[in-house]
Amino acid sequence: MLLEPAYARVFFCALGRESGINSLHIPGNNESLDQSDMALVTGDFMATGKPQARFYQVVNGIAVLPVTGTLVHKLGGMRPFSGMTGYDGVTARLQQAVSDPEVKGILLDIDSPGGQAAGAFDCADMIYRMREQKPVWALANETACSAAMLLAAACSHRLVTQTSRMGSIGVVMAHTSYAEKLKQEGIDITLIYSGAHKADLTPSQKLPESVYADYQQRMDEARKMFAEKVARYTGLSVDAVMATEAAVYDGQAIITTGLADGMVNAADAIGVMAEAINSNKTGGTMPELSAADAVTQENQRVMGILGCPEARGHEALAQMLAGQPGMSVAQAKSILAAAA
Repeated sequence: MLLEPAYARVFFCALGRESGINSLHIPGNNESLDQSDMALVTGDFMATGKPQARFYQVVNGIAVLPVTGTLVHKLGGMRPFSGMTGYDGVTARLQQAVSDPEVKGILLDIDSPGGQAAGAFDCADMIYRMREQKPVWALANETACSAAMLLAAACSHRLVTQTSRMGSIGVVMAHTSYAEKLKQEGIDITLIYSGAHKADLTPSQKLPESVYADYQQRMDEARKMFAEKVARYTGLSVDAVMATEAAVYDGQAIITTGLADGMVNAADAIGVMAEAINSNKTGGTMPELSAADAVTQENQRVMGILGCPEARGHEALAQMLAGQPGMSVAQAKSILAAAA
């Protein structure tokens, strides 16, 4: 056997215990160990010497955390599986990567259309908190919409590819009524319940107007909360985020809208992030991009055009004007007003 001496000591202590040996003599150390000594050696190794398993790859100092498929609250797994990623797994992997001395930055490799609202906001807040300890970037590779957009927004920097899709800053729920079908089949369902709202969403009856109004208000409040989070994370205004009306943007339009910071080939993302961190500029901001102030000003210009009152009803024209370099908010307002 070819074993490192320190590990050989642990190995033979463990083997001795399993074999029922009462004592173990190690000539090289002039050491004699009884059963309790062997138990102490193996116990210490299991507690402190056993390397901790990583639930991510580390490339050039960057921990790559895949976030794919439908996002769910409590998946119970560290990595994505069966087409799902758990918010619990994302948070746990982030915490491990932040504590890993070999990790200089963290990249969320996202390809998700979104998922559950439950757990999403807490997960995003944890990302936002941990980006203060180490750079946390997001790559939309290829989709980061709805709840996945929320997670990406919480990162300190967002990258897209030429075919990425991002956005859908909104919420949706559905109610299905089988009332007419049940009536046709001659099936009568009697609900016995206590509490006026206990059966509000039962599929056996048509949704009452009052219940619809109640849940519409809840959806509006949830969307506003979503927009407020994105605004806080990215530096955009709440009005500008709300003005997207849950639209999904592609490629360069994502950057123009202010939801992402730069475009890369997905294969280059890790290298770009590693170079940015090694350059030690603005805490890991891409050196080849404009300075942070210039990016902020451009975002404000774009969102000022898209979010102005004159843009309502002329969203396509507003998008085109926002994409024109040098087009000021005042100039765009004049053009949009003339188109009314």
